[in-house]
Amino acid sequence: MTLALHLYRRIMRRGRVIGLLALAAVPGLVFWLSAFDAPESDLTTLYTDVLASVGYTFAIAALILTTATLRDERDSGTLPYIYMRPIARTNMAAQSIASGTGAALVIGVGGWIASAVALLAVGGDMEAAIPSLSLFVAAGIGYAAIFVPLGYLVPRALLFGLGYILVVETILAFAVEGLAQISIWRISLSIYAGLEDGFGEVATQAMTPVTPGVWGGVAKLAGVLVIGLVVLTWALRKRDAL
Repeated sequence: MTLALHLYRRIMRRGRVIGLLALAAVPGLVFWLSAFDAPESDLTTLYTDVLASVGYTFAIAALILTTATLRDERDSGTLPYIYMRPIARTNMAAQSIASGTGAALVIGVGGWIASAVALLAVGGDMEAAIPSLSLFVAAGIGYAAIFVPLGYLVPRALLFGLGYILVVETILAFAVEGLAQISIWRISLSIYAGLEDGFGEVATQAMTPVTPGVWGGVAKLAGVLVIGLVVLTWALRKRDAL
């Protein structure tokens, strides 16, 4: 795991981490501002609605962080030294995705802590906050599996990633059911909904047409991870052949 630790330390620069933690904390801030006039009985549904609709800020934070996993090495000219190491390309791909996933999870847990503190500050309890951790964890894993290979393959990965998040996941997926079924955010919401009974109307609509279910969502994420690993392994081997 030496390579994974090296990549993790490289992308988790202090300034970048602080900025992305602030971005991931936006849902918590929005909930806190929205909950002042809400009755205590509605806090859980409001909490789920805000996370489902505003949580895309964490998706953008994960995009910025995970696309940098191998891009930083490429931009600094150190990728050739990594290629020369006697390590199988499958192992290299797995460690790269693992480092991106670990970094995304750190930011995701930070965003979740901010939302949980906001919930507690307005009179909610941790019983409502704990299931939402699954949303941040699942989204961090899913987006890392997509964006780590994207950052390696595409020069302007941030633009392509933003296009996926803002166009595919937030616009086209509402019109095309097939796209909704492979939306990382909807898959993550389905896992969250499988753990939380008090899903609000906005959160339910944001997840539609994907149905709630922990194991179904986990199986989809596993498939995304496998695809991401296969694509990145192929890309690394193709680079060797050039």
